[in-house]
Amino acid sequence: MLLAGVLLWAVGDLIQAQENARHSQVALTQLERVRQLLIDRETGVRGYLLTGEPSFLEPYHAAGQQLPLALEELERILVGQPQQQAWIQTLRERRQEWEQVADQMLSRFHQQGDWLSLVRSGAGKTRMDAMRATLEAIAAEERQRATLQALEAERAGRVVLIMGGLWTLAVGVLLAWLSRRQLITLARDYDASLSEVRAQADALRASEARLESRVAQRTVELTAANKELESFSYSVSHDLRSPLRAIDGFAQAMREDEGARLSPEGLRLLTRLQGAATRMGQLIDDLLQLSRVTRAELQREPVNLSTLSASVLQELRQREPGRDVTCSLQPGLTVQGDPRLLRVLLENLLGNAWKFTSKRSGAHIELFAETANGVTHYAVRDNGVGFDMAYAGKLFSPFQRMHKPSEFPGTGIGLATVQRIVHRHGGEISAQATLGGGATFRFSLQEARA
Repeated sequence: MLLAGVLLWAVGDLIQAQENARHSQVALTQLERVRQLLIDRETGVRGYLLTGEPSFLEPYHAAGQQLPLALEELERILVGQPQQQAWIQTLRERRQEWEQVADQMLSRFHQQGDWLSLVRSGAGKTRMDAMRATLEAIAAEERQRATLQALEAERAGRVVLIMGGLWTLAVGVLLAWLSRRQLITLARDYDASLSEVRAQADALRASEARLESRVAQRTVELTAANKELESFSYSVSHDLRSPLRAIDGFAQAMREDEGARLSPEGLRLLTRLQGAATRMGQLIDDLLQLSRVTRAELQREPVNLSTLSASVLQELRQREPGRDVTCSLQPGLTVQGDPRLLRVLLENLLGNAWKFTSKRSGAHIELFAETANGVTHYAVRDNGVGFDMAYAGKLFSPFQRMHKPSEFPGTGIGLATVQRIVHRHGGEISAQATLGGGATFRFSLQEARA
């Protein structure tokens, strides 16, 4: 009876170890399913952005419906394991962050906004890598758990063999042989289960390699498409200059040679023609600047934003010496960045502040810095006409304007240029305004990226 009790205890340990191994196999299988759904989400977004074909969004939406249930099932399987539950919570948070980036890319794509800069920033890839790392951490802990269970089973087996050998001398060879035979059978079953677990781990690694290959391929295709688009924009902008100069030149020649014979209406139309040519020339210049901002190589060095702003404002005063504008610049705002691009950024932000305070007496423009959550933000604030925040989502898109050209001149390219400069420096930009109450533009400048 004592021998039976010892053997029953040992066999129970082995059965429990086998059940734990099967449980680990189920957990790894569910992890693979979650990983595949994340792959479908990511490749669906990339495929749609690259091709514009709605069919690429079908697996994206299907995976989006199945993923919450898959995560709940994984959490249920791993219940009772505090560390794994913590990883599941981390996975949910990182998934939410990736979903936000994906939604931003799709929203900008639908609104014909600057979704390429968001892709180029690597925000989506960084968050997807974080999710894959979290899944790998969960899988690694399950594999470690399976290994510990194997060691425990091996220890239990050794105990049973030793006890069985000692008791065999007392109770007979037959009982010892039957006990050993049962233990060997259970050990083989456990080895088979462990082999299945290892096969699942190999499958997970192979799936990750395939995902990396597909992501790399999509990135190469996206980079090539972006370069072709930039080259086309640059070429078209240059080719438009020649006929535009001809239009303006012929109009001026007509004014000089035939002005006396033209009617007042003809002179008015000729003036409008020259004005349109001038605006078109400004638009081409702005497009070329936007293209150069995208393609230019970053040269990082210390830049004093306060000094640079003072220089920009001095140029604005020289253009309009009659303006009464009070400027407040916080001294000593030094950052690491490209001085040429940062000057373009300040020319646009301060130029906008100067322009949109032109119809207000007591105009005031500020440059200052503030820190929130460990991140320094630089801000340009004015007390000009402001704008309606209901349209703030279109603010940084090319050709989007909050005011009529007859009220304030401009091409709608400046803020799009500013956003690209900020993104190239690894930062973010936002705006706050009230209609008739001025506007504030805040931007951060982190580690620059080429």
